Amino acid sequence: MISYLEGIVKKKTDSYVIVMISDIGYQVFMPAKMLVNLKEGEKASIFVHDHLRENAHDLFGFSTHAELEFFWRLLDISGVGPRMAMNIIALGSIEDLVKNIEKGNIDYIFQVSGVGKKTAQKIVIELKGKLDLSGADEEEQEVILALKNLGYTASQAREAVRKVSKEITETGDKVREALRYLSK
Repeated sequence: MISYLEGIVKKKTDSYVIVMISDIGYQVFMPAKMLVNLKEGEKASIFVHDHLRENAHDLFGFSTHAELEFFWRLLDISGVGPRMAMNIIALGSIEDLVKNIEKGNIDYIFQVSGVGKKTAQKIVIELKGKLDLSGADEEEQEVILALKNLGYTASQAREAVRKVSKEITETGDKVREALRYLSK
């Protein structure tokens, strides 16, 4: 699973970039607001969601880990796919998205192309009060990523990491403890 890319931008379009790493070009779909900061021929660092389906293998990229986390939370909602989640994130900053969701502003989400009223309501209902984006530290993020690679959803992984004792310091031990929690 690819989770982070760092390389030279070979090509930039209005919906994706091609990042060259060791003579291999990775196509990464990104919201336009994030593409603005990337320039062809310059180095780029991108947090990535690796989305594998039966007939496609897509990479979705973000400037920050908080944006990637928000994307995962959107994907946890039934009926929200990666393209829709990407379009929602393109609305504005993560802080603006969180504020509007916490206020219950369904119209803010509804303005996204492809998002109906019911889907917008569902997103607000499922995320309201659950968007603590102060986020996990780097080590906790590693544990969350390991659990996601084992097939757990981002929300299941985050919940399990919260249950792990703070006295456990090794990443491998944290993963094992989180797995014990998830197996109950």
